Amino acid sequence: MRSIIAPARSEGYAMPPDVRPLSWALSRMTPGLWAALLPGETLAEARARREAAADILDDLFAEYDAAGEVAEGVSA
Repeated sequence: MRSIIAPARSEGYAMPPDVRPLSWALSRMTPGLWAALLPGETLAEARARREAAADILDDLFAEYDAAGEVAEGVSA
């Protein structure tokens, strides 16, 4: 059976993005922050909740960076 996934090559391909910061931050967030619409919630309340979730995510990224969790050699 022929594979449809091309083998990775070292030249000509960019390194995949480092998703460790995102994984670390999302594992510390409450899942309900990203829900589409919670029961009994208005659209304005949902928008405010999502804006708060984005702020929390930014804070968690800053915490991850401040803790020195970022691997050396990862390009910004």
